[in-house]
Amino acid sequence: MAKRKLTTQQKRRVQQKRQKHGLQPERDITSDNSLLGEEQTGLVITSFGKRVLVESQQGETYNCAIRQHLGKLVAGDRVIWQTDVEPHSGVVVSVLPRSHELSRPGFRGQKRMVAANIDFIGVVTPVVPGIHPDMIDRYLVAAKQLDIPVVIIINKVDLIDSEDGWDLVAELLQPYDEMGIELVPASTVSNEGLHDLRAIMANKNSVFVGPSGAGKSSLINALIPDLDIRTGELSEASGLGKHTTTNSILYHLPESQPGANDGGNLIDSPGVRQFSPMPCSLSELESMYPDFAPFLGQCKFNNCTHTIEPQCAIKQAVEAGEIAYTRYQSFQRLREEFAQSLQEES
Repeated sequence: MAKRKLTTQQKRRVQQKRQKHGLQPERDITSDNSLLGEEQTGLVITSFGKRVLVESQQGETYNCAIRQHLGKLVAGDRVIWQTDVEPHSGVVVSVLPRSHELSRPGFRGQKRMVAANIDFIGVVTPVVPGIHPDMIDRYLVAAKQLDIPVVIIINKVDLIDSEDGWDLVAELLQPYDEMGIELVPASTVSNEGLHDLRAIMANKNSVFVGPSGAGKSSLINALIPDLDIRTGELSEASGLGKHTTTNSILYHLPESQPGANDGGNLIDSPGVRQFSPMPCSLSELESMYPDFAPFLGQCKFNNCTHTIEPQCAIKQAVEAGEIAYTRYQSFQRLREEFAQSLQEES
């Protein structure tokens, strides 16, 4: 493998270290990789600024710089890296191919990575302050785009104190139950659902998503008892204090019993006010609503947007109660957002 040049920051640190030990500054270290360790594989735990925390194969954490040509790295990335001259520091020199990457539109429509190499998405929706089908549908579309299994985690069910409350939750979630999506009631107070979640996430790279206030952090605390210790270690390794990052963080789940090798990994993504999947065409968006499938191709017009066109099979299905109105509303919101986004890009 061809040798790579040190960054300006790395060269400055090396020179400072040499001067500290009374050595003469080197004349040219731009192509001298002898100061770096052997290349090895690692796992990105989190990113902050232009650096990442990488876990070695031995389970140790290293604060690493990133080669400029590699772009943005996120929790779950598998990388090739080398140790640096300073303790527990290193350089990421390449990124291994990603299997799946969860992303969302960022500033000016640019793709913003959330997590990489994920096998399972848990959409956390709380009964308090309330379940929002539009938010659920946005994450379901993203999961369809990636072809990744998803479950809906109904969080804080201990706060439902009446049959009417349960009936309202059941009514809001009925469309997803009818589509065969797994629903997991959960509570960190009663511990309901935690065993089921551990079983679902065993030996997987999972990511929890949902809005701010959904209770993702409380769930993760319940699933990972020593989370405070791990967070402190990450804060110390990054040098950023208590709040390590506003980006995603990967945690190792505990094994069901010593030696079981069934822990898996859980990525906590930052809460956002409104998540949007990556824009796609109308026909692609239709295909990501499985409850629309029996009625597609039956509209009078081939390019029907299911808004003002006459003899629209989708609208007729909504009126007949065969498609939930909340699902139709979320579809139309996404259709309008995607159309505007694709127009701006063209």
